[in-house]
Formats: sequence, structure tokens, C-alpha cells
Amino acid sequence: GPTVRRELIEPLCVAALNTPADEASATVFLRVLKDALFSGPGSADLLLPRAGLSELLPDPAAAWLAQRGATVRMSRRVGQLAPCDDGSWRVDDERFDRVVLATTSVEASRMTQAIAPDWSRIAAALPFEPIVTVYLQADGGVRLSEPMLALPADMETAPAQFVFDRGRLGGHEGVLAFVVSGAAPWVERGLPATVRATEQQARQRLHLPSDVALRELRSFTEKRATFRCTPGLQRPPSFVAPGLQAAADYVAGPYPATLEGAVRSALQAVAALDAGGGS
Repeated sequence: GPTVRRELIEPLCVAALNTPADEASATVFLRVLKDALFSGPGSADLLLPRAGLSELLPDPAAAWLAQRGATVRMSRRVGQLAPCDDGSWRVDDERFDRVVLATTSVEASRMTQAIAPDWSRIAAALPFEPIVTVYLQADGGVRLSEPMLALPADMETAPAQFVFDRGRLGGHEGVLAFVVSGAAPWVERGLPATVRATEQQARQRLHLPSDVALRELRSFTEKRATFRCTPGLQRPPSFVAPGLQAAADYVAGPYPATLEGAVRSALQAVAALDAGGGS
């Protein structure tokens, strides 16, 4: 019915797939629902980190690699990737036995144009869906009833589907982060219009007192936040060439563009290389 669709299906779909429900792949969405809701106790737990994503994931990963003798080079863009006659790979001026290509689809397509044209074409053709985040400061130390709330959203007056209380998640008191997923229509209207609509939505939906001032701290648009997870979308496989595997959330798999999908892809890539880089 319309209530279940409006209050459960549509918010879950845009949260997981970053694609409006009426445009999204039912196959992928059903897989997410199956794993989250029907995989036993704990599978649907929602964990909200109190640390930033850098502190939560990439920094510990870099430390783990360094402790095991790996060399981690930051802020260095790979210019060229090329196969060698002996089956190894040249990354710029260095040789490596095997390579995991863990970049954006745009960069991956660029580096594989001459190596695997079909793979490169599929990666280049992936459509994107933006996400807009609006940070508002609510004066007076406003705190929400929960660290995260779902909000009624629409394409006319209410952009954000979710709001996070940064004060309850280890951040500054009164800072509210509003997330607009499936944000293409709002991106077309421009960031100032989206911020104004979000401010109005905040007042109406959070029932803020009239004397509480709201001011914009910062807002930004991730134009290529995820790929648009639409029906029948062709995604590039993990295998690119012998000894070269791709690992990313856009690589073909059961999940949409999520951290879980990226991790699954990475495990698959490493397993394939350990087994000899299978096709």
C-alpha cells in the first residue's frame, strides 16, 4: 500500500541504492532486503560511527599494511598501467607481479583503454547519481531524539531523507547533517535552492522552536557519489586481464554502490589473483 511504500520501501531503497525507488533495480534492492532482514539476528543492526570515515577505515587500513611491510604512497596518481612480456605489470616506472585496480570507474576506464577496451567501455558508460549534504547549525544546543532520523522527503519542497545529529555522534553540539540521496533533481535546481528548502524542511519536520536560529555551516555536492543502480545495468567484471583485477563498489556483484559491495569486490579480486588471476 501507499503508506508502506512511502514510509518504508522508498526510504530504504534510496538509502541503499542512492536511486529513487521508481527507477531502481528491484533485483539489487531485493538482495539488500534479503541480506539485511532475513539473515538472522544482527544482520539488520544499524551502526553509526562516532569517528570520521578516515579514522574509521582508511587510516587503520594504511597502518595495517605498513605494519606488514607494505609501502603506502599517498597523493600519487598512476599515469600509466601496461602489461609486460613476462606476464607482470608496469605501473608507471615500476614492475609488479599482479595488480588490483581499486580506483573510480573514470580512472579505471582511462587506464584500461588500451589493455581491455570492452572493459573500459563498460566502466566509462556507468551513469552517476549525486548526493548532497547540508550542514546546519541550530543555535541553543538543539539535540534530536535519536542520533539519526528519517525524514519525509519529496521532489518539490523537502530534499533530505535523513538527518544526523553530530552532537550525539561525537561532533559539535547543535550541528545537524542533512543527506539528500538520489539528488539529481535538486542538483539541477542548484545548491542555494537545495539549502533553502532543507532549512524549511528542518523547521517543519523537526518542530524547531521559532526562536532557534538555523545557519548554514557548509554544503557540498558529490556529483559522482555512486552509480545509478537501475534495472539491467551492465557493470564491469572483476577480471580485467590476466594478473589484473578490479576492486570497487561498481564492479559486477549483488550489491549496490556501498562499502559492503566494495569489500566483497576486494575479497573476490584478491582470491582470484591468489588462484592465478583466473578469467
